[in-house]
Amino acid sequence: MDYRITRIKRESYFEMDKSHVHDFFEIYYLISGTRRIFIDDSIYTVNKGDIVLIPEGIIHRTSYNNEKAHERIDCTFDRRYIDDIPEVKAEFLRLFGEYPVLALHSVHREYVERILNNIRSEYEDPDEFSDDSVRSLLHQLVICLVRLKALQTSCIQNDMGDSLIQEAARYIRANFSNPLTLESVSAHINISPTYFSKKFKAVTGFGYREYLVNVRLQEASRLLLETKLSITEIALKCGFNDSNYFGDVFRHAKGVSPVNYRKNNKFY
Repeated sequence: MDYRITRIKRESYFEMDKSHVHDFFEIYYLISGTRRIFIDDSIYTVNKGDIVLIPEGIIHRTSYNNEKAHERIDCTFDRRYIDDIPEVKAEFLRLFGEYPVLALHSVHREYVERILNNIRSEYEDPDEFSDDSVRSLLHQLVICLVRLKALQTSCIQNDMGDSLIQEAARYIRANFSNPLTLESVSAHINISPTYFSKKFKAVTGFGYREYLVNVRLQEASRLLLETKLSITEIALKCGFNDSNYFGDVFRHAKGVSPVNYRKNNKFY
């Protein structure tokens, strides 16, 4: 299947081992509890009834925010589920492109949960009609969320340490094409390199170097699909001084060479 949906209740202090990136869309709905989520270069506090929309190819990680248990529904799916309806697709991509955390009013939560649970029923007990049914349900969900976008809220974690790490992540994203070092980024936010390294890992789930490489690969993936730049040009534009090294790193992360990635995804 090109979609997956799970409903899981977890105890307090659960967090993902590390941040990750995947080539599909994700809808994360929090039924109960409070979570903290790092998306791209921002930190959000997610509360009961909030829904998180994570685009394909975006770095993210969830972690605990307090001692309470939480329950969530997580749905991931390939973009082909919205490719066949241009109007829905345009609104869908615009909505996900803003990496929002949407706070749903209690009046709308029941409707959203019903759609997600219907998708889960199709996933757990599929038949020959399930694929078309899931596509229709996802269209309903996206249209609902587009209509409710006025209720959007983005609650940035107020902890000073996390705010500094968020600033560092944004600095890295704005300057990834330059020869950034751990020392230069930690100096930008005025903390010691040792403390910065430990805090960055704790908050984002990435080591500093690992995050920088992932940001560069994210931009490289975009350029491979949206431009006709050569592999060498893309490598240099994304901060890789050696195209061979870029090829090795890209292949390790994506499981395919930059050339084949471009060829296999040309339908994008």
